Amino acid sequence: MKIHLFALCLWAVLSAFADVDGLLATMEDSSAGYRARIAAIHSLPPDMSEGRIGRCHAFLRSRLERQPLADLEFNALKNELVFVLMRQNHGTEGLAGLLLEMYRDNTMDIIWRDYCLQFFGKWYPRAPRNQWREEMADELWLALREGRRGRLAGTAASQLAFLAGKYPAFPQEKVAARCLEALLSPDCAVVSQVALLQACAELGCAGALPFARSLAENGRDAIARASAIAAVGMLGDASDIPLLERLAGSNDMRVNRPAAAALARLRK
Repeated sequence: MKIHLFALCLWAVLSAFADVDGLLATMEDSSAGYRARIAAIHSLPPDMSEGRIGRCHAFLRSRLERQPLADLEFNALKNELVFVLMRQNHGTEGLAGLLLEMYRDNTMDIIWRDYCLQFFGKWYPRAPRNQWREEMADELWLALREGRRGRLAGTAASQLAFLAGKYPAFPQEKVAARCLEALLSPDCAVVSQVALLQACAELGCAGALPFARSLAENGRDAIARASAIAAVGMLGDASDIPLLERLAGSNDMRVNRPAAAALARLRK
């Protein structure tokens, strides 16, 4: 009876190991469809061995141009896999280092580098207290300062606003001041302005209000204009109600909907 019970337990353990290897094989199989691969990733357990975590790291390093999935789908696989690695019960010591490695590799596609930058903020609260954790903080500040011509400054601003005031590395006043500086920089790309406006609004940075008012009224980019309208609703006062009422009466849903929401917020 004891031998039989031991055999059952051994079979269960070996089956679990085989299942995990099968899931990883599906994840790595470039001929498998997106749904099968994402389902495999979501099924990975939180107690993978060091070797299996290494296979996950190798997959994250794989290149966009070497697989048949659409760009958005392939990056979504890697995005979900990072969340799985963040939930591991052990073996997370090298995750920050891997994210830094991929972000700093300029030959990686910019969208995945942007994802890695987002993970600096998401992983920082739970990352092991080591040099890589400090470097993630440094890279967020650096991207805010040097990534203004593209999308990275806006991504960094979103993560810094999330972390502001919660950790010594991110004083709220400093985060607000640096986000405002980036927003008002003449070389700041529209794609970064969208996120910078929201970061400034969340941080209560009144210095962004004149820029937001001007963009809300005259902006040409629909997404940036909607972001500016939302910022006016968060930072403005009663004097902004006529502008928002006028915008709420627009025939353009991309204008009237955020204006109506901002108006309701201000009237409260």
